[in-house]
This record gives sequence, C-alpha cells and structure tokens, in this order.
Amino acid sequence: ISPAERDKAVFAEQTAAETIRTVEAQVKSTDAQVSNASAVVKQREAALASARNELDKTRITAPVDGVVISRQIDAGQTVAASLNAPTLFTIAQDLREMQVEVAIDESDIGKIRQDQKVTFTVDAFSGRTFDGRVRQIRKAAQTVQNVVTYTVVVETPNPSLLLVPGMTANVRIIADSRENVLKVPNAALRWRPLGAVSPPRAYTFR
Repeated sequence: ISPAERDKAVFAEQTAAETIRTVEAQVKSTDAQVSNASAVVKQREAALASARNELDKTRITAPVDGVVISRQIDAGQTVAASLNAPTLFTIAQDLREMQVEVAIDESDIGKIRQDQKVTFTVDAFSGRTFDGRVRQIRKAAQTVQNVVTYTVVVETPNPSLLLVPGMTANVRIIADSRENVLKVPNAALRWRPLGAVSPPRAYTFR
C-alpha cells in the first residue's frame, strides 16, 4: 500500500484505541455513579427505617379533653419543634364555664374589686342578660392609641352552651349599690312656685 494509506490506517487505529479508552472511562464513571446511587439508596432506607421507628414510638396526646376550637396543623404537614412546642390544636376544656376578658379604662380600674357582680349582653342574644362575677384583675397595662386599659377576667356559667369563644360582650360591672334608699325625682329639686318670676339676667357691656 502507499505511505498515505498506511498513515491513514495508523491514524484510524489510534483513534479507535482512544475511543475505546474514552468509553472505558465512561463505563468506570457510570459504575461509580451506580455505586454512589446505591449508597444514597441505603442512606435513604436507613433514614426511612429511623423515621418509622420514631413514628412507632410517637404518641401525640392532648393535655385536656374537650372541644376543638381551632386547628393549626393539617394532616401530613411537617411540624418543626424548636425551643417552643408548636400549637397543633386549641382545645376548650369545658364550655359550661366561660370567662370574659374585659378592657377597663385606667380611670375606672380603681373601682373594680374581686367578686363584684357583673352583667353583660352579647349581640347573638340581644334580649338576654348574662350574669357573672369578677375573678381576676390583671396588673399588666395595655396601651392602644394612648389609651391605657387593664384586663379584668369575669367568670360566668354557661350551662346551656349559648356562649361560644370569640363573642363580643357589652359588660356592666356593679361597683357599688345601696338598698332601701329613698329616691327623689330631679324635678323636686328644681321646684318653683306658681307665679314666681325668674330673676332678671345681668348683662355686661363692653
């Protein structure tokens, strides 16, 4: 054969050998990826087994037995517990005993005492009056738009379950009362005899 054909055949042989080495390197790389994937699968299987073990040992128990007011977490949602335990449900232990949190102005808080009688109404039952008593006077002040108020907790029975959490109440606290007191109409204090002439008004000229 001619030298040109010989050189061409040698170049083809070298190219084929280089292609073989490249394919072999690719095969080794693929084998390494397969080994890595197998290791990842084993890690995931170990993590799954650990999660199943923790799930078998986990029991979520409510601290009280009552009525669920609100739910913060849906089924399947991940709960991240750090330093503070997350709230899953808000549960009312007994709706037959309710309390009303009343905002009292600072000018009136000095008249409030424990066990004072309280009457209040709610918009849901406008024609009905509910009774209660002052149970607690909280000392922490709250300032809203430069108005200082204090929270007074009023306890009230709810045997018929008419009151539900979240209602707005119009509260009247009886700070003082008197029994067997003689009442005089205001008109008696402004009595004027018939024919009496009103005194002349004094005018000042400037």
